[in-house]
Amino acid sequence: MIAPTDLSAAMHALPPADRAQLALELIDSLGEEAWTDEALSSLAEERDGECESGAAGVLSYEEFLPGLRSR
Repeated sequence: MIAPTDLSAAMHALPPADRAQLALELIDSLGEEAWTDEALSSLAEERDGECESGAAGVLSYEEFLPGLRSR
C-alpha cells in the first residue's frame, strides 16, 4: 500500500492531462452513491450556508483565476 503523501507527490509530478485523468478515475471509484443528485444538492446547500454565514471565504471570479492559472 502506498502512503497518501507518496501518492500525492507522485501525482504532482505528472503532466496536467494525466492528473486530470487520475482525478476522474478517483471520483469514479467512489461509486454512484457518493454522487447522487440528492448528495450533490445537499453538499451545495451546505456550502451555500457556509458562504452566507461567513464561515467559508468567498473569492470573486477575478480573485479565483490567478490561483487556478498558477497550478
